[in-house]
Amino acid sequence: MLVEQIEIAQAEIVLYRAAYERATEEETADRPWLRDPVERLTITRIARALSAELDALERFRLWAAELHYLQEEARARRPCAPPAGS
Repeated sequence: MLVEQIEIAQAEIVLYRAAYERATEEETADRPWLRDPVERLTITRIARALSAELDALERFRLWAAELHYLQEEARARRPCAPPAGS
């Protein structure tokens, strides 16, 4: 289930990134003075799209950290291999 959550978060990142790019293109097409990315964030639609992408990135980071923790815990619990030649 954890891997599925990571895959979902990855898909969300891709979708929200596309939504951000589309919003940026549509909202700035008739506003050539909004070339600076920081200035573009004054447009609500663009700011919300970027916020959604960043939220998805944070979810991905949390799920990936959890997976890493569980993998490390599983490695620590494995019995040590017997010495070679025994």
